[in-house]
Amino acid sequence: MEDESYDKENAEKELEDKDYGEESQPEYESTISLDETEHDTRVLAHSEAGECLHNLGKCVAQDEYAYLSMDASDRDLTDVSVILSFRHVRYVNVSGNRLTSEALRALEAMPYLQTLRADRNRLTSAELKPMPYLQELALNRNELTDTSGIRHKNLERLELNHNNIRTVTIDFQILVSLRTLELRGNALISTADICCPNLTRLFLAKNQIEKIEGLGELVNLKTLHLRGNRLANLDGFTERCRSLSYVNLRDNELLKISELRKLDCLPNLETLVVLGNPFLREKVEEREEEGYRRIVLTMLPKLKRIDKNPVLDQERNEAKELLGKMQKSGSNFEDFDLRD
Repeated sequence: MEDESYDKENAEKELEDKDYGEESQPEYESTISLDETEHDTRVLAHSEAGECLHNLGKCVAQDEYAYLSMDASDRDLTDVSVILSFRHVRYVNVSGNRLTSEALRALEAMPYLQTLRADRNRLTSAELKPMPYLQELALNRNELTDTSGIRHKNLERLELNHNNIRTVTIDFQILVSLRTLELRGNALISTADICCPNLTRLFLAKNQIEKIEGLGELVNLKTLHLRGNRLANLDGFTERCRSLSYVNLRDNELLKISELRKLDCLPNLETLVVLGNPFLREKVEEREEEGYRRIVLTMLPKLKRIDKNPVLDQERNEAKELLGKMQKSGSNFEDFDLRD
């Protein structure tokens, strides 16, 4: 489905009499009633939609050219059903409008749609009929409370940031191609139910997560963002997360630096971010004297980066020295925890 190279000038000449390259389609009536919006309806007209087209390319199944992208964002729209007339479009951006979930469902019939962005609308449901070619779906900053109804088998990236999602109810037996899931700024309290073995990147920053659960199912996960949650302990990490190389725990509620020892089960962990936790915020001067990076590196010697900076050879040597002293004195990592 990749675009083939083409002579843009010749292709544009071919389209002069084809009305933006779409095939003949019937006019689509508005599906939005007046009582569904606070203001009058704002219907995307065919002529205005034509002005939103860009990125001329070759059609999927025919030796013809058409515009493949449409950006109808920030136009105060309540009805975008006319986009169906442009059947060869693969990328649609209708962000920053007043679309309801029903209005967005008008795009379910787009035959070749690969990317759909509908951020900053009035969506209360993510449910759409399965779209066979859809690879990226972005519904950020809407009014979603759950993740049900997402059933696009070729979906690779799903963005649901800054909604009010409390539970994850995605059928990962259908979303077998999903690699990136973004759920920042929602109302999740746990990582449970995110059971997607093929997922490689998971973004859960700024939720209300108190428990790490179900990570053992994410055997291919490489990146895990948990910044700005309510984690006071790191129970729940497991050696089954063998691919995990980046973990961001910034701005959580970790009072004990010894909790980081629980990450020792991650065989490929290379980058760890822990800034903004209580074990650093409190008694900062004392902690700097002790060298928290050295303590972390003593617990997790395979790390290549801690917070913003890469691990230096000197720090590795200091960590080895610290470990030797601890072994001689019989001390443990709990001795570095802050005391009340």
